[in-house]
Amino acid sequence: MQILFIATNLPVPPNNGQAIRSLSIIESLKSCGHELSFVSFANRGRPEDLHPLSSFCRSIDLLERETTNLTQRADYLRRIGSLLTFRSFSVERFRSESMGEKIREKLRTGVYDLIVCDGIYALTNIPETIVPIALNCHNVEYLILERYARLERNPLRRYYARIESHLIRIAERRSCRKASVVMVCSQVDLEILRQIRPDLSVFVIPNVVNTDLIHPLERSCLGSTDPVLLFQGGMDWYPNRDAVEYFARDILPRVRVECPRVRFVVAGRNPPVQFVEQFMSDPRIEFTGTVPDMRPYLAAARVVVAPLRLGSGTRIKILEACAAGKPIVSTSIGAEGLNLESGKEVILADGPAEFARSVINLLQDPARCEALSKSSRAAVVERYSHITLRKSLEALICRSAPR
Repeated sequence: MQILFIATNLPVPPNNGQAIRSLSIIESLKSCGHELSFVSFANRGRPEDLHPLSSFCRSIDLLERETTNLTQRADYLRRIGSLLTFRSFSVERFRSESMGEKIREKLRTGVYDLIVCDGIYALTNIPETIVPIALNCHNVEYLILERYARLERNPLRRYYARIESHLIRIAERRSCRKASVVMVCSQVDLEILRQIRPDLSVFVIPNVVNTDLIHPLERSCLGSTDPVLLFQGGMDWYPNRDAVEYFARDILPRVRVECPRVRFVVAGRNPPVQFVEQFMSDPRIEFTGTVPDMRPYLAAARVVVAPLRLGSGTRIKILEACAAGKPIVSTSIGAEGLNLESGKEVILADGPAEFARSVINLLQDPARCEALSKSSRAAVVERYSHITLRKSLEALICRSAPR
């Protein structure tokens, strides 16, 4: 099958959840024998070496454009303009005549059996076509802002988030109507999107990790023998910053009552200077910035924490921790959509006191940590490996193939 893959972000290096999912799907489609052509926006500072993407795709077309994170920029005039036209700014910021023309050119000069559209934002520039479209949903996008609005204390921001959430929901409904089939991360997302479009043809295509690459390693020290609590995730994504601040302010002090020497290590790219400065008075809170390889930090962690209060989709950071054989404490939202048994493969805790107590119990019970580690590793190998992804994609392709 000839597949045209349309994206908004270059998935190399695969250092965030969206990139990891996109690259995993591309790799699996290639391994199933399909030919892929790739079109995407790319920042000016993109890597010159596009490996391994270049080994998976027959052609790669990139349009230079700065695609900064939605939470990194204000763009107040464009936001107001979108509101006045009753359109989602989150969607409209990706609208591009040059991208639309590039896609039309590809469709004119090539014969494709399927378009894989990497999210509703990428769908914005795809023209009307008879080629079936498979929409890859990394998240239920409106849900992220809906949850943000519940936490935001500033009344103007809260009001704006509610309006934008409503507009994104409308855009997601339109996207589901345009797509022939939709790919979601979990059964939870499937059920939410079915509320938007009951007759939706939808497949669960799970997020996965390379369980051969990420595996349990002997614990390292990262310069100290004090127990490490690890949070991994890009700090240019607001839900991750909210999780770090929530843990540092409301949970960590409770942990230190009984475990005073714990270190909290935040491993992830692009932590804003002003954000990091909030915690500089505490020498046991450390921000690594971008790391070339997360495995040494996972190896050093005694417990991995995922105190997320926002988000959608499924968290690859939890799957990576499982693959590394680490005990994990997560909120219900953090582990949402993942087929992990609470109490056996992950510890779920909502509320600062419950979360802190769960972390303390693990720090004080090595046998419990060991049992969780083995169970979580076994679970991710069985349910979230690349073999599982390939089987899911093959089922989708069989449904989408021209007859």
